[in-house]
Amino acid sequence: MGLTIGKAKEIVADAVSKSLNHIIDRSIDIPIDVKKIVSLIGPRRAGKTSVCFQLIKQLRNEVEAHRLLYVNFEDDRFFPVELSDMDTLIQTYYSTYPENKEVQVWFFFDEVQEVPHWEKFIRRLNDQENCRIYITGSSSTLLSRELSTTLRGRTLTYEIFPLSFKEFLSFKEIQTDTHSSKGKSILQHQLARYIRQGGFPELIFLEEQFHRPTLHEYLNLMLYKDLTERFGIRNPHLIKYLLRFCLINLSKPISINKLYHDLKSQGYKVGKNTVYDYLNYLEEAFVIFRVSKWSTSIREQSINPDKVYAIDQGFKYMLTGEGDEGRILESVIFMALRRIGLSPNYWVGKQEVDFYIEQNTLINVSLELSKESTRNREIEGLREAMEKTGIQHSILVTFAEEDEISIDQGTIHIVQARDFLLNVESYIY
Repeated sequence: MGLTIGKAKEIVADAVSKSLNHIIDRSIDIPIDVKKIVSLIGPRRAGKTSVCFQLIKQLRNEVEAHRLLYVNFEDDRFFPVELSDMDTLIQTYYSTYPENKEVQVWFFFDEVQEVPHWEKFIRRLNDQENCRIYITGSSSTLLSRELSTTLRGRTLTYEIFPLSFKEFLSFKEIQTDTHSSKGKSILQHQLARYIRQGGFPELIFLEEQFHRPTLHEYLNLMLYKDLTERFGIRNPHLIKYLLRFCLINLSKPISINKLYHDLKSQGYKVGKNTVYDYLNYLEEAFVIFRVSKWSTSIREQSINPDKVYAIDQGFKYMLTGEGDEGRILESVIFMALRRIGLSPNYWVGKQEVDFYIEQNTLINVSLELSKESTRNREIEGLREAMEKTGIQHSILVTFAEEDEISIDQGTIHIVQARDFLLNVESYIY
């Protein structure tokens, strides 16, 4: 049947009159006036829709509300959605506001992947109309590698992840007072909550008893909607096992060869290439991230196991409960680096260094340094890496300790995690 003119008018009117007073701003820098199509990608429930509303709210301070059109293609008024519905909607918009043919307008298309062959219409709209276009979609159907092909160089892609620690505090309306003893105590308490709860925005406003079932729901959506359907996975039990394995072994090196043999010993009929492919799918859908060992040799990088981190630390707590906070903190620090566009390696000598940002920074993460053996291991790993790389300043992130250690190779800054997470860029650049 397709979208009727009446429903199209209703969608346009709803978009123009929608109140955005409830929107809490994210610390995300996305351009509001660029000719390129802006694509927002990331995991489900990370806040892509809210980022669209944040941009619209910002633009409403500069232009009339009717020059901004937001459309969610999961809206039941589109069902069953067809490619022609996009044309009907835009034609209805311009017939409602004909004066906007003469000025620049902004279109926000949420869950655009619901429309078959959406890219054909988006390309034509971008080429023919005086408009700025923003699109979002679940990570399974709007992969960055496919966008570059589908939109043929017309797009700028931005990743939307769950809340950073700073955003977590902002959503809870907590001031970042790092000077008074009371302020520091509050931040430490909130950091402990952030490490357990994770950064999915919806959880901020849910009672704690609903956190774990909500995270279970997110994970099931990612598994069965984003992965099983998107990639045509024939063995959903296997990918569920692999995801659970990765989350339980968070921040640890995972050997595909060893994992393959473990699966075989448990009765899974699986090839090594399938294990490799499934891990790639988990990464492409922003469920996990893999970090390789640093080496000047590509072959050496390829034969060494990758370390695995989660898109959100709440998944680890959901599966295993208390414990392993040190590895969870390491995953939190990784995501803080990833949010500012960094893709670190890990470095291995006699000891391991968690993150090596080439020609810039070395970072180790340890929950605490109360044991002398732990302190010596972390410092010696950084000292050796500093000597080998020539980097003169390194960072040791802990939950609650801070210090500065001068060694022959330079300075090791022991930094509290709360301070590092609130000022990541100042520590890196």
